[in-house]
Amino acid sequence: MADEDSFLALVHHDGEIKHSSREGVKFTSKNPTNVFITPRTRLSDLQRNIQRRICCNGRKRLGMIYYRIPISVVAQGVMYGSFAIQADENLQVLFHCRSQFLEVRTTELFVEMLAPLASSGGSAPGQHSSNVSGLSRRAIQAEPEAQLVTFPTFGIYNEAEAGDLVANLGDTVTGAP
Repeated sequence: MADEDSFLALVHHDGEIKHSSREGVKFTSKNPTNVFITPRTRLSDLQRNIQRRICCNGRKRLGMIYYRIPISVVAQGVMYGSFAIQADENLQVLFHCRSQFLEVRTTELFVEMLAPLASSGGSAPGQHSSNVSGLSRRAIQAEPEAQLVTFPTFGIYNEAEAGDLVANLGDTVTGAP
């Protein structure tokens, strides 16, 4: 039986991250897929589920996962930013935002698809390709005019983790690596 806090997330993997003045960040994709996320989902589980749904069969590997995070409600609708999911704790942000922004019905993720690690050939050990398929360069670099957003209703589930989450939130909301 499904947990009442569980949800289905739309996963973009063969498109790009666009920026617009009307809605902020927008994920696009030719062939999106979906994954089911529960409160017990760990980052490694999410990565494995996405890899299985995309069916790359070793041709590509997952890079960074971004969440299209609602930032504010404006007259035209909801403004979005991008939030890098880099640890299990970052998944709590998805659940918190779903409870705070009832206007947002669809949770969206964007996954960078990278070339597979070279198994042999001219590469030196430890080096790998960082080619990104379908991701505009702009999505990786922070916009110079980007401003940090103060989110006063942002709840923290564990006060011990509050300092780490707040320290990392500024870089990840603006899309800085």
